[in-house]
Amino acid sequence: MNTCVKRYFCPNKPVKSTGCRSAFYYPKGGSYSGYWLDNQNHGWGVKTSAERDASYYAEKKEPQGQLIYKGMWRRGKRHGFGSMIRKRGTDLQTIYSGEWSDDMKCGLGKQFFPDNCVYFGEWQRNRRHGLGIQWYGNGNIYVGEWETGFKHGLGVLFYADGNRYEGHFARGFKNGEGVFYHTHRGQIQKGMWENDNARTSLMQDEAKIRRNDAATPYPIPPNRLKYPNEIIHDLFQEFKPHGEKPHRRFNDMVSLEFVRHQRQFASFEERFATASGLVL
Repeated sequence: MNTCVKRYFCPNKPVKSTGCRSAFYYPKGGSYSGYWLDNQNHGWGVKTSAERDASYYAEKKEPQGQLIYKGMWRRGKRHGFGSMIRKRGTDLQTIYSGEWSDDMKCGLGKQFFPDNCVYFGEWQRNRRHGLGIQWYGNGNIYVGEWETGFKHGLGVLFYADGNRYEGHFARGFKNGEGVFYHTHRGQIQKGMWENDNARTSLMQDEAKIRRNDAATPYPIPPNRLKYPNEIIHDLFQEFKPHGEKPHRRFNDMVSLEFVRHQRQFASFEERFATASGLVL
């Protein structure tokens, strides 16, 4: 005896895909292979963008090839650990490998830039933010704090020629208190910096950090005081009388403040202003 199973179909209820698909092709190009949840990428999956040339980007960039993301998804957004890869023909180049959150780079990750720079550290909303290290294409290395994509905070910048800077950064430049080590000359420069320029600094010879045995090109002559105590004593004698003046009373200070405030009105009416010998 045959059994007939009656199935019900509701036309108003959308059909949702949940599970694993070997391949799903998008109408405008690209594909996705992996897990789904309610018609959204969820879980492990690989998404490949459509292959486009430079003319698609109006000659502003040159990202020829395809972008491939391999990693975790959550409700249609990249979330978790994943890698972004660029494919040009048979050549595969890793762009970013690390953590994602809400479809943005967030957490620990490693980024490969087109100018041969490599960054490894903390990210927040697609920007370098937190502690990180960056290797530059010219051989320089920076280790320290970042904020919204710029060197900001305490850090150390190692130069390719052997010199290094230790101190504060702001908006990508040396700003604030810092120390610059001139290893080839065997000198240390301590001072305040502003936009990579030393505003005020003190140079001192330090033979221990010198990288060669050659003489310092610009030696600093020794400056020794014969009688340092007497010089400091005479220097402070000039300012000592100012510290012995009696303090003014509170009522006198209020009166003087009132007089100074009224001066601006008296200057407009000279016929009512009279000369006074009062010392204010």
